[in-house]
Amino acid sequence: MMTRSSFTNRQTPLVSLGASVPGVFARGVAAANNEGSARNKTLVIVQLAGGVDGLNTVVPYKDGAYRDARPQMGLPAEQLLPLNERAALHPALGKLKDLFDTGKVAIVEGVGYPNPTYSHFKAMDIWQAADPQGSLENGWLGRYFDGLTDLQGHPLAGASVGSRLPKAFYADKAPVAAIANEQTFGLQPALGAKDNAERTATLLKMYDAYRPANMPYAALLDTTLDSAQAASAHLQKAAGAYKPSVQYPQTPLASGFRILAELIDSSDPATRLRVGQVTVPGFDTHTNQPARLEALLTETSDAISAFWTDVIGHGQADDVLVMAWSEFGRRVKENAQQGTDHGSAGLMFLLGGQVKGGFYGAPPSLKDLDDGNLRFTTDFRSVYATVLERWLGAPSDALLGKRFDQLDFLAA
Repeated sequence: MMTRSSFTNRQTPLVSLGASVPGVFARGVAAANNEGSARNKTLVIVQLAGGVDGLNTVVPYKDGAYRDARPQMGLPAEQLLPLNERAALHPALGKLKDLFDTGKVAIVEGVGYPNPTYSHFKAMDIWQAADPQGSLENGWLGRYFDGLTDLQGHPLAGASVGSRLPKAFYADKAPVAAIANEQTFGLQPALGAKDNAERTATLLKMYDAYRPANMPYAALLDTTLDSAQAASAHLQKAAGAYKPSVQYPQTPLASGFRILAELIDSSDPATRLRVGQVTVPGFDTHTNQPARLEALLTETSDAISAFWTDVIGHGQADDVLVMAWSEFGRRVKENAQQGTDHGSAGLMFLLGGQVKGGFYGAPPSLKDLDDGNLRFTTDFRSVYATVLERWLGAPSDALLGKRFDQLDFLAA
């Protein structure tokens, strides 16, 4: 069901980074769009919620400090999937290993920010606003959407699969959709209504009472209804026309990826999905981590592999970039409950036809710790800056507040 919170544009006036530089940002995005450099590109965000244990995902399997810190939970070297002489993947990530071997997966190590928090909610807000100070109410992608110059007639430039819109997509004016289910996305018939058209007609009559310019929220109601109707129609059209080139796994995550694949495969570049998101919950592995992490990584790897095979099958590989992140890593030392506790520096994964695969950022030391936690070596905003500049065609300094060094995992 579509609600005010599931299809929203943030109308509350804010003094924010995004609002302070609209002219610079709009000119930058307009220039990129006019050149055609970003219009056909799609960014797919994968949020690995809960704090992924990076050390048992990308394992420093020859580091004695790893074995010392995890006498029970250290993964046996013979079970791992080596990537090089230093690091190996968890055995559940076999399909991701296959993609890595094609040279299209980049792994960024030691990702974090100064003075990290160990609170899930605060850390997620920091990553999604790109703001370690916690002063911004909108999201880093919401600011990107607000700067686009071609949102008219494009109701699904941004879409998150799930019942709630992530803070990363919070915008001051741009409509962004949260899609819990493609079958029910839209205005649902009310009890006693003969069909959806009847309910829509009733809503239009109600909204007509607020259309005069001097009435409060008139523009908001107009925009919300128009965007909701257009987004619902666009999604249903995309779903009806789409023919997947692969059998997706029967998991919620894979179903979410399929929805985004439908929106990416738009026949009209002007209405193509610009940014989408799926979320994998459950990575807060304080207890029973071995079994839980294996199941989560298997689901994630299988779903990403199916999605990427589908993208390739539709000839979209060079125009899609997948970026996976988690709000923090885990502590180096295992706990007494076969788990790991909240830590700091973590990992990011990037997959795409234009990705230059391999390792980026410096691997953090397992001996030089900050109260038992890894010290970050790469600011996550450097990854964002690279994606904004080289993929979405947007000026990163305007969106992130200052310029961050870019990494070289994407072609310029």
